[in-house]
Amino acid sequence: MREAANSSSQEAVASTSTPDPRYPSRWLASLLDRNRETSYLRRYRSPQTIDAFREHIPIVCYDDLAPWIDRIALGEANVLFAGRPIAFERTSGSSSGAKLIPYSIEGLRDFQQSVSPWFADVVKTYGITGSVYFSISPATRAPESIGGVPVGLPDGSYLGDDGAAMLARMTAVPFDVASINDVDTWRKETLCHLIAARDLELISVWSPTFLLRLLDDVEDPARVWPRLKVVSCWTGGASKPFAEEVARRLPQAHLQPKGLLSTESVVTIPDGSDRAVLTAHGFFEFARDEEIYLPHELEIGDVYEVIATTASGLYRYRTGDRVRCEGFSDSTRPVLEFVGRGELVSDLVGEKLTESFVATCLENVGGFRLLVPEASANGYVLLADACVAIDIDEIDRRLHANPQYAYARRIGQLQPLRCASVSHLFDRFVRDQVGRGARLGDVKPAVLRKERDWLDRLGCPS
Repeated sequence: MREAANSSSQEAVASTSTPDPRYPSRWLASLLDRNRETSYLRRYRSPQTIDAFREHIPIVCYDDLAPWIDRIALGEANVLFAGRPIAFERTSGSSSGAKLIPYSIEGLRDFQQSVSPWFADVVKTYGITGSVYFSISPATRAPESIGGVPVGLPDGSYLGDDGAAMLARMTAVPFDVASINDVDTWRKETLCHLIAARDLELISVWSPTFLLRLLDDVEDPARVWPRLKVVSCWTGGASKPFAEEVARRLPQAHLQPKGLLSTESVVTIPDGSDRAVLTAHGFFEFARDEEIYLPHELEIGDVYEVIATTASGLYRYRTGDRVRCEGFSDSTRPVLEFVGRGELVSDLVGEKLTESFVATCLENVGGFRLLVPEASANGYVLLADACVAIDIDEIDRRLHANPQYAYARRIGQLQPLRCASVSHLFDRFVRDQVGRGARLGDVKPAVLRKERDWLDRLGCPS
């Protein structure tokens, strides 16, 4: 009966108004059939076609799903997906505490089926025969479980059994380094193993700032790792200048964009030409100008916000990620360049500064820099590393390209921009994010934050 129902459901989805071969109709059909008896889908009539799904299931953010995730955390089954989760993960939010994300077995499998082929392809394409380093964060969080379900998964879990076994054979840094909870000790052990790995050929990390912090303690890394062939990391959005610095320090290696991955969802994976291609293991829609588009409807050059549906119970979920369509791959799936986070807007008096705009204004400022509101006044402070020279008037002039900012400054609603030099700024930022639930290796660089307590959080004078 299950096979017959699944076949019928897939035919129903495929027969809707979007039969385009680029569209993952079978993936969605399987998801809807598998989860038809869950509390969440039953609330919306358990749709079984693309059209019904898009008509009845609302587009949501994390706060909308939080009550349902709370029910899962309390032990209830069949809430967002069939059965119970195999794990939870925590991810830090930009303006709230850590978000709790459940993983179903199918959701983890989708993640593995997206990432594992990339690892195998890199090994084959670049002839990786030496050792490799995959980001292994220290155990800065105490072991935790919720209702017997672990919070957090070993790093190798995201590669699947075959990928994890390959990584175990090739890793330059033993997995047990992840059990070290003191950051300084973890860094010392990690560097000891890395420097000893003269045959290192592949480095894969999420954040380039994570790698740069390690490279700060390596004298002449190009000489230490002469065989290094590939470095994979985030290269778009706020990570771009740090990725460029990685490329300068490791000129012997090819810098490969990581693609768009997060705790919530895999969106893109690099193909053999380093293009970030939309994964087939998920259902994705794209928002632009209050319209919602399917993957094959995207226009080259346009920017969209990603709306993801995952096997772990995130239905039509606004990820906050903004991507630009760069074209279509040989498999006719869209190639998407990450351009920034869409929902992060700082609006003290109506100026509406976005992260992508601020990143453009700060593109000539070296090192880590962060624009934050004043603690008790309507104005902004540009925080920068102590050793970086800042032309604050030039930055303010660039910000004036935003008409609302210019108007607010002209009439005195916003105080003049000021700059504060902060020693070890990025280390302070990392400590804050790790304290709020992020893994050390997952901390994303940022150029803008909208909360007024950042000066205090970073230990900066008001």
